[in-house]
Amino acid sequence: MRNHTTFLTIFSALVFLTCIGCGGEDVSKTTPTATAKPVTSTPSIVDSTPTTPTDKPSIVNNNNQQYVNTVTLAGITLQVTVQGVIAPKAMIDVRLLQTAGGSASAIRVWVGDESGVGSVKIKTHSHGASSHAQAQAPTTLPANSAVWVEVQTPSGAKESGKIVPKQ
Repeated sequence: MRNHTTFLTIFSALVFLTCIGCGGEDVSKTTPTATAKPVTSTPSIVDSTPTTPTDKPSIVNNNNQQYVNTVTLAGITLQVTVQGVIAPKAMIDVRLLQTAGGSASAIRVWVGDESGVGSVKIKTHSHGASSHAQAQAPTTLPANSAVWVEVQTPSGAKESGKIVPKQ
């Protein structure tokens, strides 16, 4: 009986630790090393239903609109859907779908200016070709703030570009 109890205790602890390891998002506060250039994108407006996150600052939405942009960064083409309006402390939902190109070793998102100073960079959570993140805007927004997406390839090459939703 004692061997079964010990086995169940160790097994339960391992399952618990495995589940915890998948739950956190990697937050990086380093500045981009590659030069960023504005990305040419064609926004389109899509109506959506409101979302209500729990235990987070409120999402600032005007008319519950989403903005869909297609961008190419570091040779990878992404369809980026941004929901929310850039405002102080706003949570902005960013969903990405890879439509072409090689693989990315990391995709990071932040709200603010190109340097990322004062912003929190969020590494997206990936599910195959699709990934998502909720980026929080800083309390004090720099002039010309935007949603920034940085793609890093397995070779270490980085490229970032901005997505400017209509306000």
